[in-house]
Amino acid sequence: MGKILKTIIMKKILISLIVLFGALTYINASAQIVEEELPLPQKNEQRLNILENDFGKWGRLKISGYVQGQWQWAESKGAAAFADGGSFPSQSDNRFMIRRGRIKFTYTLGFVQAVIQPDFTEKGVKIKDAYVAVTSNNKMWGGQLGIFDRPFGYEISYSSSLRESPERSRVFISLFPDERDLGAMFNFKKGEFTLNAGLFNGNGVASESDSRKDFIGRLAWLKKMNSSQVGVAFSYYNGGIITGATEHYNCQNGKGFVASANDQYSQYLRQYFGVSAQYLQQWAAGTTNIRAEFLWGQQPGTFKNNNSPSGGFFASTPDSPLYLRNFMGGYAILVQDLGPTKHSVVFKYDYYDPNTQVKGNEIGKLENTGAADIAYSTFGVGYLFRATSALRLMAYYDFVNNEKSANLKGYDSRIKQNVLTLRVQVKF
Repeated sequence: MGKILKTIIMKKILISLIVLFGALTYINASAQIVEEELPLPQKNEQRLNILENDFGKWGRLKISGYVQGQWQWAESKGAAAFADGGSFPSQSDNRFMIRRGRIKFTYTLGFVQAVIQPDFTEKGVKIKDAYVAVTSNNKMWGGQLGIFDRPFGYEISYSSSLRESPERSRVFISLFPDERDLGAMFNFKKGEFTLNAGLFNGNGVASESDSRKDFIGRLAWLKKMNSSQVGVAFSYYNGGIITGATEHYNCQNGKGFVASANDQYSQYLRQYFGVSAQYLQQWAAGTTNIRAEFLWGQQPGTFKNNNSPSGGFFASTPDSPLYLRNFMGGYAILVQDLGPTKHSVVFKYDYYDPNTQVKGNEIGKLENTGAADIAYSTFGVGYLFRATSALRLMAYYDFVNNEKSANLKGYDSRIKQNVLTLRVQVKF
């Protein structure tokens, strides 16, 4: 009896599925016939209306992006270019490359927003942004969680599609590799003031490696007038580096780096201060834009490297002790539009001293000092042509100078590492 009942039920289910499949096939065929009877413009309009109706119900999806293709020439083969484009191959002094190939997906649903931005280059695909954000109805406060720009100074959050120099300044590239970090941030805006404050992993775009979080905060003021604007900002970074070594090195004036004992997996302060200013003026000669930033603080590193960590434990093994350095650096940039034309000239100076306690011939002579303590200054001059709202052309030359020391091999004279960049950018 049970088997007969199961057989009857299975037959009913099978019949129902056949009927349902037939109905769906008929509906689909009817829709195709109706669509085939429509002219091509009406077909496209119909499809667009369907998409708009769907997104209208659930939110809005915006797709934007840009591609930067470039050719570079270096003053010498294997030049150690400091920027994220990377050093030149040992047997090459020129190269073609896709510097950035960004596509940004922004989905907005009321007060909630989701953003994903991958970067496509010949070196592979990397995630640059991936975060969710909320904003109040009055736009006064909000917050975001995920991978996004660290809220420090101006240059980090200034889009690479708008920046007038090919790369960010050496001090920012050294202290904030990849510009982004994983964390959560609170935003508040009232009149001319903006406050950003957040907690971050402190490892760049990488997974967490310890229990403590790094704090980053920025307070900015911007006054906009009819033909000008002026602004200042103050930034602060407070974090730490864990070392697995049982000793660390402090730099002392006139002595160099001196070893001190510590407990394994001790944490050491990473602390940055920043002051920023900007001024913009529109006048008969064209728009004049001036920006400047100055940073100082303490940066833990190793004997060979003064950069901030970009993932995982930094100096975490007993064979790689921590070196604590006091640094300072900054930049100033002038962008001058040539009257009402689409042409601009750019002049930029940036400076980074990773160790303010040793100078010149002291490096390589004082105890445990080396290449990671060398200061650099760069003067850049460039030309921009904004052909259309989508197309921009850039020609830029970096004059790079390193600090010299007679006691450090390879640094007794200026290293040939000037770089010419010719770039084409298309936005969409």
